[in-house]
Amino acid sequence: MPNALTNVRKIIKIGERSAGITIPKEWLPMLGLSIGSSVEVSLGSGYIMIKPLNVTKPKPLYYVKIRGRDVDTLSRLIIAGYIEGYDMIIVEDSRDIARKAFYSVAMRLPGAIAMDGARFTIKISVDEMNTKVEEVISSMKTTIDTMFDLLMDYFQSGDKTKLEQLIRLDDDLDRLHFLGVRTIKRTSFRNPQDSLDNLIVIKSLEHIGDALDRASSTLLKLGTNFGEECKKRFRDIFARVAAYMSKAINAFMSLNLDLAIRVLTEREPLSRTIFSLASNCAATPETLALIHEATVILYEAAEIAEIATAKMIRHSEERSVELST
Repeated sequence: MPNALTNVRKIIKIGERSAGITIPKEWLPMLGLSIGSSVEVSLGSGYIMIKPLNVTKPKPLYYVKIRGRDVDTLSRLIIAGYIEGYDMIIVEDSRDIARKAFYSVAMRLPGAIAMDGARFTIKISVDEMNTKVEEVISSMKTTIDTMFDLLMDYFQSGDKTKLEQLIRLDDDLDRLHFLGVRTIKRTSFRNPQDSLDNLIVIKSLEHIGDALDRASSTLLKLGTNFGEECKKRFRDIFARVAAYMSKAINAFMSLNLDLAIRVLTEREPLSRTIFSLASNCAATPETLALIHEATVILYEAAEIAEIATAKMIRHSEERSVELST
């Protein structure tokens, strides 16, 4: 959380069977609490988490002031402020530069609104506490599945508009990515380990979308210089990679350890298959770029399967985990 407050406290004895800690009284109104309020106490691996229950008072607003050397730098700072979870971003540059920077990225930042006032201020109206990261991940997967479908349609029909649609979908994926990362930043106190897992998966899905975007841009440049036989081979490559990615994210979302292990064992054979299928196509910079993007997707999907494996082991804790053979 931005501007997080930290305080060192000693554990004190309370009665014969309990111990406790105190917290600064001025923190209570910031969390909508008062003397007598109930809190949830959870024991994690190496930490204790205290979470307010039934908080109804407005949350405190966090803001940051930024200034950039140019429009591009300023737009990146706006994205960083959004991801870090600030409620307001105050731009201390001229309104003209601030507007150009904001509107160059506004469509990728859900809930970001430019406000009138003495200084150019961006208000973020997103309720992270009620945003489910699992639904963000599911939506990202659905978007990527559609991107793969459009790529398959292009290989089948040669219709370049399919590639253009795919590239536009990458903007939708960016919106989900930024929303997911922001939500995790604001709510990671609930479950730090699961939050880290979700963050890695969201970043991997974003990288997969970027790889499909770059592959589409490469295919648009190739145009008619890409032969039918190579189209057929790369359609096969990306179809295999799409199925592999789908299995990886399904393993993570369903906590299916057998499926996650199967995905990991298939990585190297599939990598060899990719190079074998592409071997008869001319080794041009464009075809090498396509091989690279397919391989990026392969290894990002494997990363998701590794996270699924670790998460399943962690959630199993005291019970044994058996793999079917």
